[in-house]
Amino acid sequence: MLSDLQEFCDQMGLPMDFSSAGALNKSLTKLFGNDEYSLARKEVLTNMCSRPMQMAQYFCSGVLQDQEQFRHYALNVPLYTHFTSPIRRFADIMVHRLLAAALGYKEPPGVEPDALQKQADHCNDRRMASKRVQELSASLFFAVLVKETGPLESEAMVLGVLNQAFDVLVLRYGVQKRIYCNALPLRSHHFQKVGKKPELMLVWEPETLEQEPVQQVITIFSLVEVVLRAETAALKYSAILKHPGTEGLPGPQDREGRDREDEQED
Repeated sequence: MLSDLQEFCDQMGLPMDFSSAGALNKSLTKLFGNDEYSLARKEVLTNMCSRPMQMAQYFCSGVLQDQEQFRHYALNVPLYTHFTSPIRRFADIMVHRLLAAALGYKEPPGVEPDALQKQADHCNDRRMASKRVQELSASLFFAVLVKETGPLESEAMVLGVLNQAFDVLVLRYGVQKRIYCNALPLRSHHFQKVGKKPELMLVWEPETLEQEPVQQVITIFSLVEVVLRAETAALKYSAILKHPGTEGLPGPQDREGRDREDEQED
């Protein structure tokens, strides 16, 4: 995956150094400025860079023989463990117990490496479950916002392209959402790869008999207009791509604001 990403970046003219987390961060900082779209492109590319990376995991050093595997890539250190107040995570409690034993302050815990590894695996499972709950909770509350105040319109930047759908980063609200081709009024869509660069060619149905079908190319870093709408299912929302000919037209929020202004003038 990292080799494919390197090839994609080369094809896009983006010089990236993946040798370390520090080098990667410097590459991202050099590439982009501080304007809104530069920051969005940086976030999209950061998201792409994170996909090949394995999540950091707890493990017992006594069962992993290759010390090269001990390295923490993101922090760029050869050895790392938590050492915070042991009031939240069981992993912190284990670290404190082992450190106390190493300093001669306490007797070594009577736990074999295999048993300690099982405890580490359990900590990994709980940590991932907690992270997933946090993400779902944020999505749930945002769905409530969309339901109560939507539909919401925003520019979005494409961060992933599949053969039947594509993912976007909604710039105004900072959420990621997948847009499915079969939910759009398309005449056809076609997926292809130009080197390592994925592309979706969308052909929109004309809105009137006099119009010609509109073609739209969707690729990574494309800027598009999307609408977030609440679904009939409880506390869910979806993203819909706006027809490329309607970007400059007033959206629901703009029309409501204009109506209020007209009422005040009257």
